[in-house]
Order: sequence, then C-alpha cells, then structure tokens
Amino acid sequence: MGGPSLGWTSVLESRGRSGFLAAIERLIDEVDVQPGDSILEVGCGTGVASRSLVRRTGRANHFTAVDLSPYLLGEAAALARRDGIADFIEFREGNAEALDFPDNSFDVAYSVTVMEEVNAVRMLGELARVTKPGGRVAVIVRAEDRPLHVNLPLRTELKEKAERPGGSRPGSTEGGCADAGLYQLFKQAGLSHLKMFPYLAASAQTSWRETLSAQILPSLTPMEIQEWQEAVELAGDTYFIATPLHCAVGTIPS
Repeated sequence: MGGPSLGWTSVLESRGRSGFLAAIERLIDEVDVQPGDSILEVGCGTGVASRSLVRRTGRANHFTAVDLSPYLLGEAAALARRDGIADFIEFREGNAEALDFPDNSFDVAYSVTVMEEVNAVRMLGELARVTKPGGRVAVIVRAEDRPLHVNLPLRTELKEKAERPGGSRPGSTEGGCADAGLYQLFKQAGLSHLKMFPYLAASAQTSWRETLSAQILPSLTPMEIQEWQEAVELAGDTYFIATPLHCAVGTIPS
C-alpha cells in the first residue's frame, strides 16, 4: 500500500508544503538556476522539492533525484506522474556518500536535511565531485544549535523548555552535520562565492506540525502536556511550529 496520504509519504509531503518549501525555493534562488542547467537532488524522499522546482524553473531544466529508499522512489515517481511532470525528473536509487555518477555531471547539486544522517564530509565531497566547474552546490540542514519557535501562549519556562536547541528532536548521526558547522564545511571543501544564511521554516501543516509536536511532548511532564494541549486549543488556527535551518550555497572553482 502507498499513496500521498499514508505513513512517511504523508509526513514528507506535508513538510514539503510547509515553510520547508519556501526555504528550498530561497536556496534555489540563491543558486541562480539557468534554463538548461542539469540539476541533481540527493535524498529526494517523495520528490516534493524537485516537483516544485520543476514548476518554479518553468520546466526548463532536467532533474535527477536520488534516494536510498526504493519505496520512497516509487512514491516519488507516482506523484510526478500524477502532476504531469514525470518527463522532467529521473528518479534513481543511490547513496549520498558514494554517488553513482561521473565527475562533472551536473550544473547544480543540492540536498535538503540529508547531511545530518551521513558522513557530512564525504557527502559534500561527492556533491562537489559530480558538479561541473562553475556549477553550484547547495545544502540545507536542520539547525540543532538554534531554538525552535513554538507559536503557542505558554508560560515562559514551558516555552523555553519546548523551544530549546536540540531538545528531544532527533540528533545527527556521528559524522553528520546539523549546525552552523555547515558553513565551515563549505569553506574547507574549497567552494567559492559562498552564500550562507539561517532560515526559520514555519509550518501550520497538520501532519508535519504534529510530527514536530511528537518530538517535543516526551520531554514534558504530564502537567506540562496538559498545559500544552490547552494552549493548542486556545491558539486554534494561529498555531504553528517553526524549524530553524542552516543553508549554504557554493560554486565549484573553474
């Protein structure tokens, strides 16, 4: 069974429709994609970012989207067909630390919240390797060194507890990058014309917002959880959680 309303497909699609998509679009704007540029996404999941960027770039580019999960790749291909853009995206199974492409294959290579889960140095090296001289590499990671923003009417102590950096959110794997160290990695990789900026991705999308809530609630006491639930009811449609991100773009030296 599959489909955009089930399991992780639903969660990733909901996240993609949240402020994360605005962050990705900002990143691609900084890349300055030109018509005809070949674009690689590493860790595409359900393909929500690539599908959006196909439309944003006026269907003037070909995307290759790679992921480790055959299941998610199947879902991504189905969603691309549903949206009538399957001809613009090639989905392939692949490993971010060992990309199965020759050197200098793409004009742009980008990734969103994958570098936390792998060896960041190896992954960035692979992104740089498969990108042409003069091409651009762009990465977004979770900012576990920055607080969340929870838009709920909570007392100060509880709000600080819910928003604290890292908190009960999933941490990066050993060797992964989920903090401002991303910027130093880009510098060490020899990338030029660096553009580096934080981003706060707000989400009122129910599925992704509830996923974030589920990462916060285990750190709260039963009384604090009750207070949280009362605040959610009081906030109503104004309730959102904003996730901090670190973003970087660099150019492969010619």
